[in-house]
Amino acid sequence: MNLSHALRAALVTAAIAGAAALGTQVAQADGPAVTGTTAGVPAPQATPAPSGSTDTNPWD
Repeated sequence: MNLSHALRAALVTAAIAGAAALGTQVAQADGPAVTGTTAGVPAPQATPAPSGSTDTNPWD
């Protein structure tokens, strides 16, 4: 009886630890959390200027 309680407790502990580890990985995969500041938010990138030529096919 004591063995089944110990195994059940170990299983629950492993399940909770696994869920916490997966939750941490998911949170890190989403990128850094923004907490009201602009830290971690990339600056907008400049768009290239349009070229004077409309011929953009490299095979011509």
